[in-house]
Amino acid sequence: MNTKLSLLLTVSLSSWLGILPSSAQVADHRDLAYPSLPKFEIPKPEVYTLSNGMEVFLMQDRELPLIQVIARVKTGSYYEPADKVGLASLMGIVQRTGGTLRMAGDEIDDFLAARAASIETGIGGDSGSARMDCLKQDFDAVFAVFSDILRKPAFAQEKLDLAKISANTSIARRNDNVSQITSREVQRLVYGSDSPLARITEYATIKAITRDDLVNWHHRFYLPNRVILGVVGDFEAADMKRKIEAVLGDWQKGSAVDLPPVEHLATPVSGYYHIEKDDINQANITMAHLGIERKNPDFFPVQIMNEILGGGFASRMFSNVRSRQGLAYSVYGQLGAEFGHPGLFRAGLQTQFGNTTKAIQAVKAEIQGMIASPPTEAELKRAKDSILNSFVFNYDSKSKILAQQMSYAYYGLPADYLDQYRGNIEKVAAADVHRVASKYLHPDQLAVLVVGKAAEFDRPLSELGNVKSLDISIPPPPDAGPKIEKSALRAEEGRRVWSSVVKAMGGDELKEISAVEVTMNSELKMGGQSMALKQVVTVVFPDQIRQVMSLPMGEQTVVIDADEAWALVNGQHQPLPPAIAQEQKQEMGRNLVQLLRNYDDPSLDISSQGKENVEGVACEIIAVAWKGAESRLWVAPDGTVSKQTYKGNNPVTRVPGTIEIAFSDYRLEGSLRVAYKQNRRVDGQELMSTTIESFKLDPKVDPAWFKKPTE
Repeated sequence: MNTKLSLLLTVSLSSWLGILPSSAQVADHRDLAYPSLPKFEIPKPEVYTLSNGMEVFLMQDRELPLIQVIARVKTGSYYEPADKVGLASLMGIVQRTGGTLRMAGDEIDDFLAARAASIETGIGGDSGSARMDCLKQDFDAVFAVFSDILRKPAFAQEKLDLAKISANTSIARRNDNVSQITSREVQRLVYGSDSPLARITEYATIKAITRDDLVNWHHRFYLPNRVILGVVGDFEAADMKRKIEAVLGDWQKGSAVDLPPVEHLATPVSGYYHIEKDDINQANITMAHLGIERKNPDFFPVQIMNEILGGGFASRMFSNVRSRQGLAYSVYGQLGAEFGHPGLFRAGLQTQFGNTTKAIQAVKAEIQGMIASPPTEAELKRAKDSILNSFVFNYDSKSKILAQQMSYAYYGLPADYLDQYRGNIEKVAAADVHRVASKYLHPDQLAVLVVGKAAEFDRPLSELGNVKSLDISIPPPPDAGPKIEKSALRAEEGRRVWSSVVKAMGGDELKEISAVEVTMNSELKMGGQSMALKQVVTVVFPDQIRQVMSLPMGEQTVVIDADEAWALVNGQHQPLPPAIAQEQKQEMGRNLVQLLRNYDDPSLDISSQGKENVEGVACEIIAVAWKGAESRLWVAPDGTVSKQTYKGNNPVTRVPGTIEIAFSDYRLEGSLRVAYKQNRRVDGQELMSTTIESFKLDPKVDPAWFKKPTE
């Protein structure tokens, strides 16, 4: 090696060694020492106020040629009427989708797509929001549309109707996810079911909301003096100020709106609560009571307490309940802090049914232990390090910093709150943590909610205390349809019409039908989209159904037996939710062939309900009820059924509504007349059109079809 190269390597190595900490020379890794974290300087936005009262935050970011605009509006769902829960959410959705006075919502979609831009709006519990993202070169055009959406939304009725359908779909599916059930219901237990913090949408509250409600909400809350506007990205501050003034400066200031305090229970109704759910394989346990507000001076020691109690792999709950006792894969415990109202203290886990009461006691022991046993210095240091080391990642972009600064201004926190955060965490002592644990943790006030199969719990919950069962069934939508009128005369007239149906459809030979197999092609219509599917449905009377569907995403088989129901999706066996299985069994009670097979059953309740034209043909209407399933039949002069309606769930969205099936193109199959064309509507909206390809009476049925697959 030549002298020059040798010298270069020596200098390089010396330089590299020189940057290592002196602790690199220690013999034991436990003696390693690290320098303190450097001071984290947080950029500050420029803040000013327009003459109309709008507060503006500007933060330049030259990294990319992009500009983002964020608006916070002083409004929220906490302030909507109790009989119109869901109003704020719908307004936040339709504000964007419903277009403006100058552009329809679909036109805005195309306009933004052509520029790779986006505009989004929404309303949460205590604030509304609007956001736009675009390229720097498109800012002027996109900002003009953003301003119109913020100031002059059109709230198109058809977009409100679509949003209400989506809201109803969410209601219908709200009991599908066990975590969502526990989160929702524990809030109702702690805050009170009538509190704005815990109210939930229902079909009735969504139905009550009108376009005028959205317009009035916007007029009341969307005023420049109730808006905080933030802009971050690649711009010159002076130029941006001129543009904001030009677009939003003429927005007229409104009068102040005084919002009432958000009411809630002062203390939860403590005790044990159970929700029976038999389609899950673990008990979901949550226990809760009131937490604190974010402005509480004890917020910082509470954060340390949370980290020690349930904040991660080294927390007490994780170490003891998960690792040592093996009661759950994950466990949590945290005292929440919210703006404007107390958060919730929550603790819980999911565990095997056979460990339910043991797990409850284990979690409660950790909560009590947090009060009884102050944190060690090692726990305190680990908690602080965890919080401080992750602190920077919450503010690693100017967009995040701007959003935080706007939030602090919105909720009335000091502008230097972020700067104080690190120091406030560092100065927390073990005694502070012990004090806040003793002050804010209340094991005796816990509302303990358990979701799962009570019969499989290790011990009855009643051995731990009084237990109340919660009903989470979803109230049906208001029944706006005609009531079934009954009288002896109506019953006699109904039987006369029913006899004409039986005679026209096949007569006495209908009783001999034991099974049918129908192959059909359908077109499903939903939200402006359509999908073709082929179905082969085998019905073995009185209570077996096998439905094989060929869908674009693969084949799916659904089987309903007398006692069980399941599905095969891509070869995988899945139990069918009990609610869906029950719906299918109800459908069997309305099946025309089933009704005709049992035409003389004494329990068949039939009554005349008047007359009405169907496609220009005068029909007599009869109400038919059998084994708990009700429907109305429109009977043509020749005795065939032209239409059937009933209350049921939309098979796609699961939303209850009025199902209408129109029958046409009758053909004779053996002794039975069959409608080869059927069109299905839900609440007047087209859902599915079906054409029968083949219809078989008493086909060969493989008994194995109805045997549940082994796991």
